[in-house]
Amino acid sequence: MYFFRKFLLSLVLSLIVISQVQADFNGKVVKVIDGDTVDILTLKKQKIRVRLLDIDAPESRQAYGNASRKYLASLIAGKNVFVQESNKDIYQRTLGTIYLAKININAKMVENGFAWVYRYKGVVKNKDMLKLESKAKQNKKGLWKDKHPIAPWEFRYRNK
Repeated sequence: MYFFRKFLLSLVLSLIVISQVQADFNGKVVKVIDGDTVDILTLKKQKIRVRLLDIDAPESRQAYGNASRKYLASLIAGKNVFVQESNKDIYQRTLGTIYLAKININAKMVENGFAWVYRYKGVVKNKDMLKLESKAKQNKKGLWKDKHPIAPWEFRYRNK
């Protein structure tokens, strides 16, 4: 009976921790770091760094890096947003989709040519985002105006 109670207690504690790891939240965008990372102050006054899920914006030292950051800032800086949390990345940033009045900001960044769709080892998880990227590329929006845009992962690799 003792081991069963101990097991049950550890199971309940695990579920509590898991439910706290992935929790959607509301907050105010207090800082736009770059085109795919922001700081959000929650209603409980907790600052959370959020990496926009499924996108990869140009690095700040790369072409369109500053334009990407400015565009994201024009959309959400100082505004109250909703974050649908997915997970944490290797830097312990919250990975999430940001919504402003039901508008998917992550998708808006790709749709307007200010970010690529994120690829893990060349594979895209979100196929809907890939359609937005293709359309932005076809319409030469944002970074797609450049004749030879360099993907952020290539830029990072070249500048290691």
